[in-house]
This record gives sequence, C-alpha cells and structure tokens, in this order.
Amino acid sequence: MIKDELHLAHVLQEQLTPAFNKVYTNINLASNRFYPHWREWFGEPLPSAQPQIDILLVDKALWLLSAEIKFFRKTKRNQTSHPFYTGIDEALALLRFGFQVVSLWHFFDEALGAEEAMKNYRSCSSLIGTLDLPLNYEAYWMTDADTYVSFYQFSQFGISDERCLPNAYGKSNPLKSNIDAQRIQDILRAVLRIPHQR
Repeated sequence: MIKDELHLAHVLQEQLTPAFNKVYTNINLASNRFYPHWREWFGEPLPSAQPQIDILLVDKALWLLSAEIKFFRKTKRNQTSHPFYTGIDEALALLRFGFQVVSLWHFFDEALGAEEAMKNYRSCSSLIGTLDLPLNYEAYWMTDADTYVSFYQFSQFGISDERCLPNAYGKSNPLKSNIDAQRIQDILRAVLRIPHQR
C-alpha cells in the first residue's frame, strides 16, 4: 500500500531503474550545496533552487529528464485528495532547471474510483493541451497486489488493461538552452556525478 508521494517516488525508482542509467528521487538542490557552487562559479544573483525534484532520470544518452509526481487518493469525505490541476505549477518551475523533458505524472489510488480519477485526468489533460504547455502529462491507475504496485495508463478513451511504466518522454523543454538552465544542469551533474552527454 502506497503511503504518500515519498513512498511512491521510491517505488518508481525501483521499477524505472532497469530502463535508465540512474534514477534519483527527492532532490533538494539547496541542500546539495547548490548556492555555494553557483556563487563560486557564476557569482550573483543567485537563482532559486526550488522546487524539489521528485524524480530525476538519466537515460542511456545521458539526457536528464524529470518528473513531478502527485498521488491522488480518497479522503474521509469521499473526495479526491488534490484538485485536478495539482502539480502543474511545480512542473512548470522545473523547466527552469533545463531538463530535456519535464513530466507531470498523476497517480490515482484504486480506492478513489475510476470515474472520479477519469474526470480529474481529462480536466488536467485538457488544460495542459489547450494551453499547449511544454509538459509531458501522464496519468496512471495504481493497484497494489502482493507488495507489487502496478500502473495502468489513462487515455481519453479510458484506462489501459495492460501494466506499464510511466513514460518520461514527450514535449521538449523550451528553456533547456537558456544560459542559467545550462549552468544549473552543470551544477546538478557535478553534485550528482553525472557525466555530460558523449
């Protein structure tokens, strides 16, 4: 049983690791000596080191991809624990870090009910699509069986019958070539010991 987003991030790390060179979770740039690195190499002004990076993926080409994750569950009042648009703000803020692709992944607990989850998915998908936001938005139905969490992808037509892993690829980040974004990438790679692309 998934307890919270921190627990979900660790489950995702475990399941996504075989498909990527490395998967990191819950990175707080500020606590990774970001500001001293920035000041030493680039001086003032200091950019904000927020938001926290829920999932950072290093793919086989050494691209850095990120995902903001939100876990939707049923509350005691039989409502969803988040509004449909939750996470859009944080995902948009992650674009500033220069990741190749920034994803927003919504995960719906099976106890919430398929109809309520579908309504949330369609509302968020429509908002992101209508505004043409540069985010890779995906939503997944989650089931727990024998301590293994399974994910089933949402589409406009319903919920897939086949298990899958979250998709980290989609719209390219329009800020990835920004000079400050490239500097943040340099610091992130140095701190986490991630080599540059070959």
